[in-house]
Amino acid sequence: MYELAFNLGMGVYQIEQEMPASELRMWAQYLKARPYGWKDDLRTSYLLSAQGVKKSGKQIFSSLAQMAKWDQEAEDEEKMRSSLGKSIFGVLLESANKK
Repeated sequence: MYELAFNLGMGVYQIEQEMPASELRMWAQYLKARPYGWKDDLRTSYLLSAQGVKKSGKQIFSSLAQMAKWDQEAEDEEKMRSSLGKSIFGVLLESANKK
């Protein structure tokens, strides 16, 4: 909560009093996907790469590894949804939701 307050330039009490729970959940998801400091880590990984370091940024920085994991999970979920929609079971689910 404090990290979010810091990033938004708000007090924790303001977030607790003014921010709807749905928005707070969305911020939590965002911070999970894009942890604080990831931009600095990405820039540093580019500099290291330019200096000849062979390891990738996600091998060096946990924030970049976390982002890659999140992106992969989102891609896997999208593939699953797409394949489910093409299956007979997916068609049945879709037709049941329309009723």
